[in-house]
Amino acid sequence: MKKPSNIIIISLLLICLLAFSSMSLIFGNYASAYPGTCAANFLPTNFVEGVDTSWELWLSQETADYIAGVLNSKYPIYDIRDTACTANNFKTYINAQQSWDTAVIYSKGHLAWKNCPHGYGQMGLAMYNGTTIVLDTEIYDKTSSKNVHSFIWHCRTGLLVSDGHTACLHRGLPVAFTHNDDIPWWGTSGSQVYLGWYNKTDLQVYNFTTGQYHYIQILPGDPMVGSPQYEWGINPNYNYANVAATYYYRMKQGDSTAAALVQMSSIVYGHTNFENTELADWLVVYGNMYTKLP
Repeated sequence: MKKPSNIIIISLLLICLLAFSSMSLIFGNYASAYPGTCAANFLPTNFVEGVDTSWELWLSQETADYIAGVLNSKYPIYDIRDTACTANNFKTYINAQQSWDTAVIYSKGHLAWKNCPHGYGQMGLAMYNGTTIVLDTEIYDKTSSKNVHSFIWHCRTGLLVSDGHTACLHRGLPVAFTHNDDIPWWGTSGSQVYLGWYNKTDLQVYNFTTGQYHYIQILPGDPMVGSPQYEWGINPNYNYANVAATYYYRMKQGDSTAAALVQMSSIVYGHTNFENTELADWLVVYGNMYTKLP
């Protein structure tokens, strides 16, 4: 897909709107506890034919650069991308974060799942090129309640498991990352917040080439159902990559998750009523929505 020149300008808002300096991001393993917060940014760049484009991958790298820059301005960070983002490395680094007082994590990619008996499906994340996956139970085994801010931009990561006593013993990704079996939906108490995505079968997308809005109908089982592609247009000025970048910009300014989403809505959608955006019934927040970055 060829991207028109004006889109390059729009997408560069990820950088020029909120400039950051270069930094060294990856550091060694830890053997003992450390004070403070450790962050992680994961980008497995799992390319799905017919869904992803070269522009999507470019936006993913640029957005990862920006979010990693925001996090690294506050914390030491593991920035794990592309061929380095294997299942083993993902589990190694989320486990290494638990050696700190608190942990912050962002991950952008596609859904993975394992078929279970009786029609249940166990949720997980696809790693580099889809060759390996990390299931919710594996994440649970490597994390703890120290994960205070988790934003998992993969499909269906906002779905809770209604019955954890299936043959797969799956927990759902919100519980896997937070270790809170009763984590509330848009709650107001506690020290953790988790952001993920519900299923969504139709949505309005702005086509930058034609200058027209149209609806995308997503079929069940489609690998992109549940979270937006960065390249999809919201309006003539912004795409979903801007949602991710603007959210972290506002969090860096000291906003809570709720306030950051309101401010993002004002910038990207042109009004401050987040409830009237298409994200309101799509992007889900668990835990304390008034939680700030530590």
